[in-house]
Amino acid sequence: MKTKELFELHYLSPKFYEKYNVAVYPEIEHKPQRSYIMLLIKIDENTFALPLRTNIRHNSCYKFRHSSRPTESVTGIDFSKAVIINDKTYIDGIAEIDNKEYVELNDRIVFIMSKFRTYLKGYYVFAMGKAHEQQAKRYRYTTLKYFHKELGIKD
Repeated sequence: MKTKELFELHYLSPKFYEKYNVAVYPEIEHKPQRSYIMLLIKIDENTFALPLRTNIRHNSCYKFRHSSRPTESVTGIDFSKAVIINDKTYIDGIAEIDNKEYVELNDRIVFIMSKFRTYLKGYYVFAMGKAHEQQAKRYRYTTLKYFHKELGIKD
């Protein structure tokens, strides 16, 4: 990731899906027939890939307000399915998104990153066993549980 840019949009490579296969890592979005566009952001020492999804039904996300895509569902960036891709071979081709979504993403990236950092902080509390029941529900299906080493969380 270039130092001047706050984000990039890419697909994940087949090598990523080979390592993080669905049999062992069932919470990771893995549909070979449909590539997920990933928002890549750098936080501390980790590069996170957050999937853009067209049908988000929870609040652990950033929901786009503007889109040109003809969809009845809520589109956005899903924090609960974030993965860490510090290995550059896990990054594949550059992705493009709807122009209205791109403009909104570009305008709101600092807010989105702040919101994701808050999600991460909550995950640390959850991983340490200090989250109350309502907080714990938020992280039940998160993919962050597969990246404790990268997050510096001791199991």
